[in-house]
Amino acid sequence: MRRQTLIMRPREGETLKNDPIDKLVRLGFSEYEAKAYIALLKENPATGYQISKVSGVPRSMVYEVLGKLTARGAAMTLHQEGSTKYAPIPAQELLDQLHREHDELVTSLRDDLSSLGSGSDLEYVWNIEGHENVMAKAEEMIGQAQDRIYLALVPDTFPALRAALEDAIGRGVRVVLYTTSELDLPGGSVVVAHVSEETLEQARGLGLVLVIDGEEVLVGEWLTANQAWASWTSSPLLVFVAEHHLRTDLYLPRILALLGDRALDLIQEEDRPLFSRALESRIDG
Repeated sequence: MRRQTLIMRPREGETLKNDPIDKLVRLGFSEYEAKAYIALLKENPATGYQISKVSGVPRSMVYEVLGKLTARGAAMTLHQEGSTKYAPIPAQELLDQLHREHDELVTSLRDDLSSLGSGSDLEYVWNIEGHENVMAKAEEMIGQAQDRIYLALVPDTFPALRAALEDAIGRGVRVVLYTTSELDLPGGSVVVAHVSEETLEQARGLGLVLVIDGEEVLVGEWLTANQAWASWTSSPLLVFVAEHHLRTDLYLPRILALLGDRALDLIQEEDRPLFSRALESRIDG
């Protein structure tokens, strides 16, 4: 995409960004107040008429402007020889004052904004598009994990994440991997669920569910070499649901194996398809 450079020249009355007047304006002065203060630094004490001539502030407004400078503590009045003159507060003193006021304002605003955002624990769900982007996010999450990783995927997705998972295991992170056929992951727990082709088709391509440290979850809605979509969130509720689902899968085959034939007596007939994978699963590692 071609880029075009637009050169902006200041219009009449505008100031350059490196001009002291502009910097004072960004600190809360009006343009006329900034011009009058700079003029006072150059020539003081001075009458309103003199300041108008030096600063360019209209004579009809200069006394109002000087009054505002005096009110905000940037200038002071002097009565000499029957006339009122003005002098600036020294620049360093003014800047120290502005610095204190700015710090106080930022501190107060931080407290105000924090209280506004404390009412909700919900986080956004972000959509990620593109196979490389989805896998890059998965690798990033695995690389950031400090305690535990629960990951469900089909075998075709495993090679792209193997190195990151091995690094996590090397850091002492617990890794539990759920998949549909034998995979070699030394140091990790591999849960193998033998499922039908129909179930694999329902997984919609190279799908995955990744949860790290009980804080983030990534769900691949569709992963192929040409197209991919995934959703990422740190919503506590959604992360809990995803991790709870995966951790249940870890123990469910063992529980059903212990129950044996009694499992069929306990599970209602309409729910048995939900347990079909677990009834055929085994755990390696």
